[in-house]
Order: sequence, then structure tokens, then C-alpha cells
Amino acid sequence: MATNSHLRSSAAAASLLAAALVAAHARPAAATQVRSTCGGTRTTLAHLRLAASLPTRTIALPILMYHRIDVLRPTLPAMTHRLTVAPADFAAQMAWLKRAGFHPVTERQAFEALEHGARLPSKPIMISFDDGYRDVLEYASPVLARLGMPATAYVITGRISGSDPSFLTWKNLRVLEQRGIEIGSHTVTHADLTQLPDAQAISELCDSRAALERRLGHPVQWFAYPYGREDARVAELAHRAGYVLAVTTRSGSTQSAASPLELHRYEVLDTTGASGLASLLGAR
Repeated sequence: MATNSHLRSSAAAASLLAAALVAAHARPAAATQVRSTCGGTRTTLAHLRLAASLPTRTIALPILMYHRIDVLRPTLPAMTHRLTVAPADFAAQMAWLKRAGFHPVTERQAFEALEHGARLPSKPIMISFDDGYRDVLEYASPVLARLGMPATAYVITGRISGSDPSFLTWKNLRVLEQRGIEIGSHTVTHADLTQLPDAQAISELCDSRAALERRLGHPVQWFAYPYGREDARVAELAHRAGYVLAVTTRSGSTQSAASPLELHRYEVLDTTGASGLASLLGAR
């Protein structure tokens, strides 16, 4: 059972983390208001912008990719089971990261390090969740808040507050932000952008971002490609839609400032466990 001191400590960590994220949203952007492909209208929000000539630096920044954090039931479809990490395993993995000296960073920290050479803490890492499942709120966010770890949830906006209760609601997204989890876009319908013509792909990219910014009241410029599928054309469309960081499903921890819309991630699965995570990150 948690003691009062533990509860106060957890609440304080969550409060500090949420305050840091609010400050990051409020901080003046590297570039001011811009006209983007999305509707061609000028926004009232100050957005980040990638430079015309991107730097050539690289940084070591592993990014973990989760989907569901939920109880593993034998009735789950095989693919769902594979993409579901048990709550106890997730808690053990986060505890291991803490003990091993990893420091989770925010999207803004990653952007500033990549594009402007800002320093990251020792052993930086990012934690991400794809699709927008409600179990991230129930099982993952309390663990992350207790440990003071930021993360990003990339959500499919067409499923937010929809008929499927397994997905998050708009109210849930605001609670996640209060607990230190940033919100990124994962398109409107989870369509494979490489299979869509430019106009449809732009609609997926722009409409999801616009919905998130309208509902959350701040810029949303982080993106995850559905199925991890992207190519040079799709990455350019993401750039035109105003995103400044985007993640793929390609494995690796070396991130290039010249390719901020093609960041690599490590996939965490049902069988990974804490020892598997240590192996994945090359740590013992």
C-alpha cells in the first residue's frame, strides 16, 4: 500500500513534469507564426519551424515504441497480444530505466538537441505510445507520473471520443497532458500514407493536427507514421503540414538532424520484459 509520503512524492513529480510541459508549450517558438499547407490560413499559435538548410549533426537518442499497456488475455487476437505489454512488465521496465540512469526527454528537448545543438541529459531516451488506447491512461500514465518521466502518445484523431471505448477521449488527452504525457498526431484514420495521393495524405496530416490544436489549445507538431510506413514523398508532405519531428518503426538509436521526420524507434512487445529492454538498449 502506498504511504502518504509516497503519494505526495508521486503527485509532486507529476505536477513538476506537467508544469515543465506547459512551460515548453508557452515558450516562444524558434520561428513565429507561419503559413502552412494546412488550409493555407495563418494560425494564431506560434509554431516551431525547420530551417531551410538542416544541420548534419547526429545524436544518440533511443526512442521506445509501445502500443497497448494492458492485461494479457488468452482471447486476444495474436497481433493485439504481441503489441500489448502487461502493466507489471511496463512498470518493471520503467523502474529499470530509472535504476540504469536513463533520463526520458520531451519532444521539445529532442527538437532543440537535433536542430539547435542543445545539450541533453546523460543517457537520454524517449518513450512513445502509438494509436491512442485508453489503457495508456489507466496503466502507463500513473507509473510515468510517479517516476517523473515524460512521454508522447500519438493518437488517431478519428477514434478519439468515438464509439470504441478502448480509445481515449478528448478529456482523457487533457488528463494525460496534466500527467506529463505529450500528445502527437497519428493521422485521422490510420491510413497508410504511402498508398494515398498527395491531397488525401495532406488531409490526413493536416486535419488530425488541426483537431488536436483546436482541442488542446497549443501547437502539435509531433507525428508518427501509421504502420511506420513513409518515404521521401510522405516525409515532405509531413514537413509541408507543419510537423517538425516524426517517428518511424525503423530500428536504431542514432537520430539525424538532417532527417528529423524519419526518426528511428525500438519496438517493445509482449515478450520483451525488463531484461529484453536492457538488451535492446545495449545495457547490462
